Amino acid sequence: MNAKFKPLGLVAAVAAATAGYNGVANAQLELAASSDLGNLALIPYYTVRDGNVTGVHITNTSDATQVVKVRLRRGTDSMDALDFNLILSPKDVWTGFLAAEGENVVFNTTDNSCTAPAAANGKFTMPGIYRADADEGYIEIIGMGQPTSETAPIAVSAKHAATGIPADCAAVRDNFFAGGVATTTRGVVDGVSTVQRISSAGTTLALNEYDAPEDVLKVSYFIRDASSGREFGNSATHIAGFLTQAAITNQQFGLFSADLLGFDYPDLNGGIPEQGDRGQFSTLRSILGGASVINDWSANADLNVGTDWVITFPGQYTMLDLPHYFGSLLTAGTDDAIPCNAGAPLATGVFAGTTGACDHRDIPAVASFDVYDREEQQRSQPDGELVVSPQLPGLTVQTLLPFEVNVVQWGPEAVLGSENSDITVAVPESPFGWAELNVTSAASKVQAICDATADNGLPAASLANGASGIVAAATAYGCDSTGVNADEIPKIGFVAWERSFPGNPDANYGRIVEHSYGSAP
Repeated sequence: MNAKFKPLGLVAAVAAATAGYNGVANAQLELAASSDLGNLALIPYYTVRDGNVTGVHITNTSDATQVVKVRLRRGTDSMDALDFNLILSPKDVWTGFLAAEGENVVFNTTDNSCTAPAAANGKFTMPGIYRADADEGYIEIIGMGQPTSETAPIAVSAKHAATGIPADCAAVRDNFFAGGVATTTRGVVDGVSTVQRISSAGTTLALNEYDAPEDVLKVSYFIRDASSGREFGNSATHIAGFLTQAAITNQQFGLFSADLLGFDYPDLNGGIPEQGDRGQFSTLRSILGGASVINDWSANADLNVGTDWVITFPGQYTMLDLPHYFGSLLTAGTDDAIPCNAGAPLATGVFAGTTGACDHRDIPAVASFDVYDREEQQRSQPDGELVVSPQLPGLTVQTLLPFEVNVVQWGPEAVLGSENSDITVAVPESPFGWAELNVTSAASKVQAICDATADNGLPAASLANGASGIVAAATAYGCDSTGVNADEIPKIGFVAWERSFPGNPDANYGRIVEHSYGSAP
């Protein structure tokens, strides 16, 4: 029997793991227990394929207003497919759901909480730049900061009245323009201060100052297929102590505009490069990596039971020379195409003379599956057959996990509806069992974490200046392999179970079971 291994193209899938990881690197940053909260949450998987919708619930459990980044990342390269800022007043909850609308991916919400930008007719429509194959992905929810006082203008403006409506969301959005100046101009001044109008109906400006976000976010999700009647969900993976200081960024510009205070930050490597609050992804690798993945599987066609494993390597974009990588995407298929190589610097072309390679990611990762049935048996030779000696009892299957989000389909039919399956995993002659997965980084690369250099930053209008600007931006980026353990690939995920009843779809059901994590190989 074979189980199909389904890598998600430019898409996604991912994970909600809450216990069992090895190697917490410091006391500041740590994986929260399943019952605990955090200021960073990773939603394992979103999908809008095959009629699925994905719902998201974000709760501020504290007495302080929270400014939060919500970001969808596509699965192959985790490019930022859609993001916005969310402002939660004390004890507030924001809800929304992702769905396909024609060719678009849309984040729908009827929630009253303030966002920047505003949801147009209750919808955030995914921009076209990274839309291709972003029907599936994972979601980052990062606490950016909280006002130093609940009497601060942003807190007052975001507070819900007895009607459930915030006082003044238009004034709240003032804080997230670029180029704020403390006494004269609305917007982000730096990562710890912004300026807004006291009232959107007036002209008087006021300064807001922020502290680091506390570990107060509770995030959960669900995936529902109305046609089959199946719904399942879980809590996100919560990380406590992620940011050491506030990292408030504008919702107007980003790296393409050479703005290090723009919407690309904060990310899984930390806050704002200009503030120096970076380097967190190395610790995240230790927290979420270095351990095997363990879960059940079923391929029970007789009972119409199927399972999909979701295995995601979050944050791999932090291991790319991003300006160089952006250039490769922008020029793909042209006469001036810029490759993003894992090898030596390019000798010719628009990137001639730049130092360092572009791609230092863990992928394609080498996956080794130890697959068992429920009676301790692995796949073996049929009775009476000759074997090549020496022969161990059982079989370990090796294959490549080529993307940042991958799905293993164990049953005859997909649970999550993912595409691009041509890799198989051998399983015992049994309808169900369990498996252990060990993963090692791509041997062809030197793993490194990349970022804008602390003393240089990005040149003004870098990526807007075409090839020359891309080159200039890349030279202001650096990649460092120091302390990056190739065996510590961060990974999160779950198994999605589904049982279907073809004659009675109302009886269909499903569930999610979080991965467990064994000892480091």
